[in-house]
Amino acid sequence: MSLAMKLASVAVRLTSTKRHYRSKAWMRRHYLERDYPKPAPLPAWLRRRCTVTEETIQSRRTVTLRPRRGASDTHIIYTHGGTYIDELVRPQWWMVAELIRRTGATATVPFYPLAPEHTFGEAYRYLEAVYRRVLEEAAADDVVLAGDSAGAGLAVGQALQLPASGLARPGRLLLFSPWVDITGSNPELPACERIDPMLAIAGAVEAGSWWAGAEDPRHPMVSPVYASAQQLASLPPVDIHQGGRDLCMPDATRLQQRINDGGGSATLTSYPGAFHVFMALPWLPESRAVYAAVEKVLRTAGAMRD
Repeated sequence: MSLAMKLASVAVRLTSTKRHYRSKAWMRRHYLERDYPKPAPLPAWLRRRCTVTEETIQSRRTVTLRPRRGASDTHIIYTHGGTYIDELVRPQWWMVAELIRRTGATATVPFYPLAPEHTFGEAYRYLEAVYRRVLEEAAADDVVLAGDSAGAGLAVGQALQLPASGLARPGRLLLFSPWVDITGSNPELPACERIDPMLAIAGAVEAGSWWAGAEDPRHPMVSPVYASAQQLASLPPVDIHQGGRDLCMPDATRLQQRINDGGGSATLTSYPGAFHVFMALPWLPESRAVYAAVEKVLRTAGAMRD
């Protein structure tokens, strides 16, 4: 673990809302009575680097960024995290920007409907429409479904759902600190909670229950780790980047194992001492290692297709 990571971890612990996420009562007061949140604005410097297209798809704002220089054929659909209840925040724009800078990819950012006001079914209908729109301009093999935390779970869920809609699978999944089990039932979680500076089990489970609505929380669309072996084996290659001090680590590991055990292809790279979605701080040494690995994989995959 780098010194920068140690210092960042201290800062995260001091500023996080983990103490609130331990209380379901606080979660209910805070979220069930709120005004619907707005996403962080697109930074001006990112607008200068990219051409920006904003569309309305199924009544929802959808932003596509194309690099002005060094563009590749890769098209990333990036679903942001936030326990399915919070909007995109400024550091998530930083992640999107770094992916564009490193890979030359075009990036589409869908602002999917959030819980508790909405449930997962509405989000998947919208995201399928976004995927169809992207396929009007990009080959399926060039599409990467990516995301962080809950958004990474959404990326997996989308890939599981697409065959039933008669759509070609994307070329790859890129998962940053994926949250793939909303039940909070993994017996390894309490030990991880003690060392995670950001997340707590009770609040995450409460948010997950809002997202699932009336559906079983083990449904693969909300907890992809419970998908069948056949479904998981049908996924495109999966790259997981995961911090070692992250509540999501046990379930990310389980997802990787289940994919590989079923005959699919999933790699998980662990970063000792790193916290949840640490790659949102692109200047950390560990984050630079993540983006270097992503750049290598995506540019190599693109070259092979060419």
